[in-house]
Amino acid sequence: MKAATGWSVRRFVLDGGVAQVLVKSLPLGISVAYAPRGPLVAPDRLADAITALREALARERFASLLCDPEVRDDPDVRASLERVGVRASPVFVQPRRTLLMDLSKGDEELLGAMKKKTRQYIHKAERAGVVTEETRDLDRFMNVLGAVAKRDRFAIRSREYFERLLAAFGECALLMIARLGDDDAGAMLLVRMADRAWELYGGWSGAHADARPFYLLKWRAMLRMRQLGVRRYDMYGLAEGADDPLAGVENFKLGYAGNVAEWIGALETPVRSVLYPLWRLGARRRLARSAA
Repeated sequence: MKAATGWSVRRFVLDGGVAQVLVKSLPLGISVAYAPRGPLVAPDRLADAITALREALARERFASLLCDPEVRDDPDVRASLERVGVRASPVFVQPRRTLLMDLSKGDEELLGAMKKKTRQYIHKAERAGVVTEETRDLDRFMNVLGAVAKRDRFAIRSREYFERLLAAFGECALLMIARLGDDDAGAMLLVRMADRAWELYGGWSGAHADARPFYLLKWRAMLRMRQLGVRRYDMYGLAEGADDPLAGVENFKLGYAGNVAEWIGALETPVRSVLYPLWRLGARRRLARSAA
Protein backbone atom coordinates (compact mmCIF):
# COMPACT_ATOMS: atom_id res chain seq x y z
CA MET A 1 0.00 0.00 0.00
CA LYS A 2 2.57 2.56 1.10
CA ALA A 3 5.07 1.84 -1.65
CA ALA A 4 2.87 3.86 -4.02
CA THR A 5 3.53 7.00 -1.94
CA GLY A 6 7.25 6.47 -1.44
CA TRP A 7 7.31 4.47 1.79
CA SER A 8 9.30 1.29 2.38
CA VAL A 9 9.01 -1.12 5.30
CA ARG A 10 11.41 -2.57 7.85
CA ARG A 11 10.65 -5.10 10.57
CA PHE A 12 12.37 -5.36 13.93
CA VAL A 13 12.42 -8.09 16.55
CA LEU A 14 12.78 -6.47 19.96
CA ASP A 15 13.32 -7.75 23.47
CA GLY A 16 9.78 -8.78 24.34
CA GLY A 17 8.09 -7.54 21.18
CA VAL A 18 8.19 -6.59 17.51
CA ALA A 19 7.75 -3.50 15.34
CA GLN A 20 6.96 -2.78 11.72
CA VAL A 21 8.43 0.56 10.71
CA LEU A 22 7.57 2.58 7.62
CA VAL A 23 10.46 4.59 6.20
CA LYS A 24 10.43 7.58 3.86
CA SER A 25 13.35 9.46 2.37
CA LEU A 26 13.24 13.25 2.25
CA PRO A 27 15.40 15.84 0.48
CA LEU A 28 18.95 16.42 1.76
CA GLY A 29 19.40 12.72 2.41
CA ILE A 30 17.20 12.74 5.52
CA SER A 31 14.77 9.93 6.37
CA VAL A 32 11.91 9.62 8.84
CA ALA A 33 10.37 6.52 10.41
CA TYR A 34 6.85 5.71 11.53
CA ALA A 35 5.72 2.65 13.51
CA PRO A 36 1.93 2.39 13.02
CA ARG A 37 0.25 0.88 16.06
CA GLY A 38 3.66 -0.09 17.33
CA PRO A 39 5.91 -1.20 18.73
CA LEU A 40 3.97 -4.24 19.95
CA VAL A 41 5.22 -4.68 23.50
CA ALA A 42 3.88 -4.73 27.04
CA PRO A 43 3.32 -1.22 28.46
CA ASP A 44 6.22 -1.49 30.90
CA ARG A 45 8.56 -2.31 27.99
CA LEU A 46 7.45 0.51 25.69
CA ALA A 47 10.19 3.00 26.62
CA ASP A 48 12.90 0.36 26.16
CA ALA A 49 11.43 -0.74 22.83
CA ILE A 50 11.32 2.79 21.39
CA THR A 51 14.85 3.39 22.64
CA ALA A 52 16.02 0.22 20.85
CA LEU A 53 14.33 1.30 17.63
CA ARG A 54 15.87 4.75 17.88
CA GLU A 55 19.34 3.30 18.38
CA ALA A 56 18.94 1.00 15.38
CA LEU A 57 17.78 3.86 13.15
CA ALA A 58 20.53 6.20 14.38
CA ARG A 59 23.07 4.24 12.32
CA GLU A 60 21.56 6.01 9.30
CA ARG A 61 20.40 9.57 8.59
CA PHE A 62 17.04 9.42 10.35
CA ALA A 63 15.67 12.63 11.82
CA SER A 64 12.62 11.36 13.69
CA LEU A 65 10.74 8.29 14.85
CA LEU A 66 6.94 8.53 15.22
CA CYS A 67 5.01 5.78 17.02
CA ASP A 68 1.39 5.31 18.05
CA PRO A 69 1.26 2.05 20.01
CA GLU A 70 -1.83 0.29 21.31
CA VAL A 71 -0.90 1.04 24.90
CA ARG A 72 -3.40 2.55 27.31
CA ASP A 73 -2.73 6.08 28.48
CA ASP A 74 -1.05 5.82 31.89
CA PRO A 75 0.98 8.35 33.94
CA ASP A 76 3.69 5.82 34.79
CA VAL A 77 4.15 4.87 31.14
CA ARG A 78 4.31 8.54 30.13
CA ALA A 79 6.90 9.23 32.82
CA SER A 80 9.08 6.34 31.62
CA LEU A 81 8.86 7.66 28.05
CA GLU A 82 9.79 11.19 29.05
CA ARG A 83 12.87 9.90 30.85
CA VAL A 84 14.21 8.54 27.55
CA GLY A 85 13.29 11.59 25.47
CA VAL A 86 9.99 10.41 23.97
CA ARG A 87 7.28 13.08 23.89
CA ALA A 88 3.65 13.36 22.82
CA SER A 89 3.39 14.39 19.17
CA PRO A 90 0.85 16.80 17.66
CA VAL A 91 0.76 14.55 14.59
CA PHE A 92 -1.95 11.87 14.74
CA VAL A 93 -2.14 9.26 12.00
CA GLN A 94 -4.17 6.60 13.82
CA PRO A 95 -7.16 7.41 16.06
CA ARG A 96 -6.27 7.71 19.74
CA ARG A 97 -9.71 6.65 20.95
CA THR A 98 -11.68 3.72 19.60
CA LEU A 99 -14.46 1.27 20.42
CA LEU A 100 -13.63 -2.42 20.75
CA MET A 101 -16.22 -5.19 20.48
CA ASP A 102 -15.68 -8.63 22.02
CA LEU A 103 -17.00 -11.04 19.40
CA SER A 104 -16.38 -14.10 21.54
CA LYS A 105 -19.84 -13.34 22.96
CA GLY A 106 -23.04 -14.78 21.52
CA ASP A 107 -25.73 -12.89 19.63
CA GLU A 108 -28.05 -12.47 22.59
CA GLU A 109 -25.30 -11.17 24.85
CA LEU A 110 -24.11 -8.67 22.25
CA LEU A 111 -27.63 -7.48 21.46
CA GLY A 112 -28.56 -7.32 25.12
CA ALA A 113 -25.65 -5.00 25.89
CA MET A 114 -26.61 -2.52 23.17
CA LYS A 115 -28.65 0.60 23.77
CA LYS A 116 -32.35 -0.03 23.36
CA LYS A 117 -32.67 2.24 20.30
CA THR A 118 -29.78 0.55 18.51
CA ARG A 119 -31.29 -2.87 19.08
CA GLN A 120 -34.71 -1.63 17.93
CA TYR A 121 -33.27 -0.10 14.76
CA ILE A 122 -31.47 -3.34 13.86
CA HIS A 123 -34.75 -5.24 14.09
CA LYS A 124 -36.60 -2.45 12.27
CA ALA A 125 -34.19 -2.73 9.33
CA GLU A 126 -34.76 -6.48 9.21
CA ARG A 127 -38.54 -6.04 9.18
CA ALA A 128 -38.26 -3.36 6.47
CA GLY A 129 -36.54 -5.85 4.18
CA VAL A 130 -33.02 -4.42 4.25
CA VAL A 131 -30.61 -6.93 2.72
CA THR A 132 -26.89 -7.05 3.55
CA GLU A 133 -24.43 -8.73 1.22
CA GLU A 134 -20.75 -9.07 0.46
CA THR A 135 -19.45 -7.77 -2.83
CA ARG A 136 -16.25 -7.23 -4.78
CA ASP A 137 -17.96 -4.54 -6.86
CA LEU A 138 -15.95 -1.46 -5.98
CA ASP A 139 -18.28 0.78 -7.98
CA ARG A 140 -21.14 0.06 -5.59
CA PHE A 141 -18.97 0.91 -2.61
CA MET A 142 -17.64 4.10 -4.22
CA ASN A 143 -21.15 5.27 -5.13
CA VAL A 144 -22.33 4.99 -1.53
CA LEU A 145 -19.15 6.54 -0.13
CA GLY A 146 -19.46 9.39 -2.63
CA ALA A 147 -23.01 10.09 -1.45
CA VAL A 148 -21.85 10.12 2.17
CA ALA A 149 -18.99 12.48 1.35
CA LYS A 150 -21.24 14.87 -0.55
CA ARG A 151 -23.78 15.02 2.27
CA ASP A 152 -21.23 15.42 5.07
CA ARG A 153 -18.80 17.54 3.03
CA PHE A 154 -15.58 15.61 3.34
CA ALA A 155 -13.05 14.37 0.80
CA ILE A 156 -12.66 10.68 0.02
CA ARG A 157 -9.79 8.58 -1.25
CA SER A 158 -9.43 7.89 -4.94
CA ARG A 159 -10.70 4.73 -6.58
CA GLU A 160 -7.07 3.76 -7.25
CA TYR A 161 -6.36 3.87 -3.51
CA PHE A 162 -9.19 1.45 -2.77
CA GLU A 163 -8.10 -0.81 -5.62
CA ARG A 164 -4.63 -1.02 -4.06
CA LEU A 165 -6.10 -1.65 -0.62
CA LEU A 166 -8.28 -4.51 -1.82
CA ALA A 167 -5.38 -6.01 -3.78
CA ALA A 168 -3.03 -5.76 -0.79
CA PHE A 169 -5.40 -7.40 1.70
CA GLY A 170 -6.97 -9.90 -0.71
CA GLU A 171 -9.41 -12.20 1.07
CA CYS A 172 -8.73 -10.36 4.33
CA ALA A 173 -10.57 -7.30 2.97
CA LEU A 174 -14.35 -7.31 3.02
CA LEU A 175 -16.79 -5.02 1.23
CA MET A 176 -20.36 -5.13 2.52
CA ILE A 177 -23.44 -3.38 1.18
CA ALA A 178 -26.87 -2.74 2.70
CA ARG A 179 -29.64 -2.35 0.15
CA LEU A 180 -33.38 -1.95 0.11
CA GLY A 181 -34.81 -3.14 -3.16
CA ASP A 182 -32.40 -1.97 -5.85
CA ASP A 183 -31.03 0.95 -3.81
CA ASP A 184 -27.63 0.61 -2.13
CA ALA A 185 -28.08 2.56 1.11
CA GLY A 186 -24.98 1.69 3.12
CA ALA A 187 -21.47 0.37 2.59
CA MET A 188 -18.52 -0.74 4.69
CA LEU A 189 -14.93 -1.74 4.02
CA LEU A 190 -13.30 -3.86 6.70
CA VAL A 191 -10.00 -5.68 7.01
CA ARG A 192 -9.06 -8.56 9.27
CA MET A 193 -5.85 -10.11 10.48
CA ALA A 194 -5.81 -13.27 12.60
CA ASP A 195 -8.52 -12.78 15.25
CA ARG A 196 -8.83 -9.01 14.82
CA ALA A 197 -10.82 -6.80 12.44
CA TRP A 198 -11.04 -3.07 11.76
CA GLU A 199 -13.74 -0.93 10.17
CA LEU A 200 -11.84 1.38 7.83
CA TYR A 201 -14.40 3.13 5.63
CA GLY A 202 -18.13 3.28 5.23
CA GLY A 203 -21.35 5.12 5.82
CA TRP A 204 -25.01 5.58 5.04
CA SER A 205 -25.98 7.18 1.72
CA GLY A 206 -29.00 8.98 3.13
CA ALA A 207 -31.50 6.74 1.35
CA HIS A 208 -34.34 4.97 3.17
CA ALA A 209 -33.78 6.72 6.48
CA ASP A 210 -36.85 5.18 8.10
CA ALA A 211 -35.51 1.67 7.47
CA ARG A 212 -32.25 2.33 9.37
CA PRO A 213 -30.11 0.29 6.93
CA PHE A 214 -26.73 1.16 8.39
CA TYR A 215 -27.64 -0.13 11.85
CA LEU A 216 -28.24 -3.56 10.39
CA LEU A 217 -25.17 -3.40 8.17
CA LYS A 218 -22.83 -2.78 11.09
CA TRP A 219 -24.41 -5.62 13.07
CA ARG A 220 -24.18 -8.04 10.15
CA ALA A 221 -20.54 -7.03 9.58
CA MET A 222 -19.76 -8.04 13.16
CA LEU A 223 -21.51 -11.37 12.72
CA ARG A 224 -19.65 -12.08 9.48
CA MET A 225 -16.32 -11.26 11.04
CA ARG A 226 -17.09 -13.57 13.94
CA GLN A 227 -17.79 -16.36 11.42
CA LEU A 228 -14.33 -15.70 9.98
CA GLY A 229 -12.68 -16.17 13.38
CA VAL A 230 -12.48 -12.56 14.53
CA ARG A 231 -12.73 -12.01 18.28
CA ARG A 232 -11.70 -8.37 18.65
CA TYR A 233 -13.60 -5.98 16.39
CA ASP A 234 -12.32 -2.39 16.23
CA MET A 235 -14.74 0.35 15.14
CA TYR A 236 -11.64 2.47 14.49
CA GLY A 237 -12.09 5.93 15.85
CA LEU A 238 -14.04 7.97 18.39
CA ALA A 239 -14.20 11.72 18.94
CA GLU A 240 -11.56 13.69 20.83
CA GLY A 241 -14.15 16.11 22.25
CA ALA A 242 -17.59 17.62 21.80
CA ASP A 243 -16.36 19.82 18.93
CA ASP A 244 -14.79 16.92 17.04
CA PRO A 245 -16.57 16.14 13.73
CA LEU A 246 -16.70 12.53 14.92
CA ALA A 247 -18.89 13.40 17.93
CA GLY A 248 -22.11 12.39 16.17
CA VAL A 249 -20.52 9.24 14.78
CA GLU A 250 -19.31 8.38 18.28
CA ASN A 251 -22.84 8.50 19.68
CA PHE A 252 -23.94 6.10 16.94
CA LYS A 253 -21.07 3.69 17.60
CA LEU A 254 -21.54 3.71 21.37
CA GLY A 255 -25.05 2.41 20.84
CA TYR A 256 -23.46 -0.98 20.12
CA ALA A 257 -21.89 -1.05 23.61
CA GLY A 258 -18.35 -2.45 23.58
CA ASN A 259 -15.35 -1.05 25.42
CA VAL A 260 -13.87 2.40 24.85
CA ALA A 261 -10.08 2.22 24.50
CA GLU A 262 -8.01 5.37 24.98
CA TRP A 263 -4.50 4.75 23.71
CA ILE A 264 -1.53 6.83 24.74
CA GLY A 265 -1.53 8.58 21.37
CA ALA A 266 1.19 9.59 18.95
CA LEU A 267 4.73 9.66 20.32
CA GLU A 268 7.80 11.21 18.74
CA THR A 269 11.49 11.13 19.48
CA PRO A 270 14.50 12.60 17.65
CA VAL A 271 16.77 9.98 16.17
CA ARG A 272 19.66 12.24 15.19
CA SER A 273 19.34 15.48 17.11
CA VAL A 274 21.29 17.46 14.51
CA LEU A 275 18.75 16.55 11.81
CA TYR A 276 15.60 16.89 13.90
CA PRO A 277 15.20 20.70 13.56
CA LEU A 278 15.06 20.32 9.76
CA TRP A 279 12.23 17.84 10.15
CA ARG A 280 10.29 20.16 12.43
CA LEU A 281 10.18 22.95 9.84
CA GLY A 282 6.67 21.93 8.78
CA ALA A 283 7.46 18.74 6.92
CA ARG A 284 6.24 16.33 9.57
CA ARG A 285 2.59 17.33 9.32
CA ARG A 286 2.58 16.96 5.54
CA LEU A 287 4.31 13.61 5.76
CA ALA A 288 1.93 12.34 8.42
CA ARG A 289 -0.97 13.00 6.08
CA SER A 290 0.67 10.83 3.45
CA ALA A 291 1.07 8.02 5.99
CA ALA A 292 -2.62 7.92 6.87
